[in-house]
Amino acid sequence: MSQKSVPFYRRRQFVDAGGKLAVYALLIVGALLSFFPFAWMVSTAFKTPEQVFALPIHWLPDPVTWGNFAAAWRRFDFARFFLNTLFISSMTTVLSVTICSMAGYAFARRRFWGRELIFNVLLATLTIPGAVLMTPLFLVILKLGWINRFIGIIVPFCVSVTNIFLMRQYISTIPVELEEAARIDGASDFAIWRRIILPLSQPAMATVAIFSFVGAWDGFLWPLIVLKDKEMWTLNVALGLLQTEYIAAEGSPWGVMMAGSVLVVLPLIGVFLTLQRYFMSGLMLGAVKG
Repeated sequence: MSQKSVPFYRRRQFVDAGGKLAVYALLIVGALLSFFPFAWMVSTAFKTPEQVFALPIHWLPDPVTWGNFAAAWRRFDFARFFLNTLFISSMTTVLSVTICSMAGYAFARRRFWGRELIFNVLLATLTIPGAVLMTPLFLVILKLGWINRFIGIIVPFCVSVTNIFLMRQYISTIPVELEEAARIDGASDFAIWRRIILPLSQPAMATVAIFSFVGAWDGFLWPLIVLKDKEMWTLNVALGLLQTEYIAAEGSPWGVMMAGSVLVVLPLIGVFLTLQRYFMSGLMLGAVKG
């Protein structure tokens, strides 16, 4: 059959199908490339030092050793660092969800002078690299006396413009009639936010919670700058700085370091799996209105 004998709509279907197939192929390749470091980390966590650099790579350790996890927990004092990181991440997440939902409600529903200008200025701050703000932020924390205190880690990052934007977009999709009915019954702005907006914004709140928790849990540079005492370190700071100590004491640390990295990643996987059913709906529905 010649190309001219094929109807135009059939040729268009072939082109669309080919484009989708190419996109899916690229996504699969990207997913595999992204999964490769994680797979190597998990595999290395169960290997002996001799197996770590063996070529070709043995993805299935033989024999499987659990000693790396025990060494990581003992050497890095994981219990203390885990509690420090959990406290910082939990407080940051709670404050972020609360403050960003309030700000999102104000930008989505309240009418006040300069609302659009303020919101656009906030969005414009996303173009500022975070490294540029490190020095002025450190000076502010120093003046407040928050150096070497958890509050110096929590407060600067409990508000995110991205999270405010997500909450504002999602709240804009909630029918305004519900709010008007509550006002007729005499509800205040705070009551509307607490009794109507929050229960109906669970997908967006879950998305904000995931972003905030992961961002706080993965933080390294700012905790490294602010926290001076070893007892206050977070997991990532401990893993980064104690690597040198472990090399000097016992040689090749890669199996132990990868075991420690697995222990650090596990809580993030648990949080994501717990809130997964809200995550995608929060992202999609929050993008319905502009």
